[in-house]
Amino acid sequence: RQLRAFLAVVETGSLGMASEALHVTQPALSRMMHRLETQLGVTLFERRTTGMELTAFGEALLPHATVLSAEGARALEQINALRGLGQGTLRIGAVASAAITVLPPVLDRFLTQWPNLQVQITEAVEDILETVLANNSIDVVISGPIRESPEIMQVEEHKFTDRCFVISAANHPLQKRRELAMQDLASERWVMPSEEAEPRKRFLELTNKLGVAPPRVAIETRYPAVIKAMVARTRYLGWLPEPLFAVEESAGLLKRLPVKHMALTRRFFVYRRRRSAMPPAVQRFLEALRTPES
Repeated sequence: RQLRAFLAVVETGSLGMASEALHVTQPALSRMMHRLETQLGVTLFERRTTGMELTAFGEALLPHATVLSAEGARALEQINALRGLGQGTLRIGAVASAAITVLPPVLDRFLTQWPNLQVQITEAVEDILETVLANNSIDVVISGPIRESPEIMQVEEHKFTDRCFVISAANHPLQKRRELAMQDLASERWVMPSEEAEPRKRFLELTNKLGVAPPRVAIETRYPAVIKAMVARTRYLGWLPEPLFAVEESAGLLKRLPVKHMALTRRFFVYRRRRSAMPPAVQRFLEALRTPES
């Protein structure tokens, strides 16, 4: 309770607004903060005319208080689930290909069996998923390779794979060529994920293996929808996993280009936090992931 009060003061910046958020009186909240500071033997806040400002001790406590508060909420969900309530929230992170290909049938089966659970999906590239998994914002990740660490562990490899291709507008002049090499694309403009994104890293690995200079990337974006729009409506080239442009390709808006040695097969893995107990909802989800479609 003291940690929740501490976080409320940090979030609102004042005792008055924090007491309203917590539905307690301001004197009661002040006593909670005083007891917490007494137990720790330090001052956590400086009272300013602009509001409550964290001291260095408060700054040091903040990340730990955030994690402990989140873990406490998750523990309560686990206890309720073990009591047979079957309630709670499962927070899944996935790269776009897995989100649109793997998750729909799995979640359909999963939520049919556990209808009182709620699922929240975060779609992002690997470097973002790594960060939000480590800071306890999600419970489980399906993605390409993520570095294991004291906070993150790999659970298993998933059977799903996809392939990345160079793509262009369906009416791009290069579509008239039956075969292309990366050298043929040296003068083209590209729209790509950022250099930190796993797909871009894999692209650069391929060009390095071929011994060719990376192409000029004029536009960087983390959003596949932006890449597809730029490619379909301009002469820009792009690089995406096939599941992300399959609909647009079927509609005749864009097509993969026959570029030699530039089709990449990606493997996918499941990750969770290392230091936390595995919630029942995560266990059930992993079981659903392993169950073949009927």
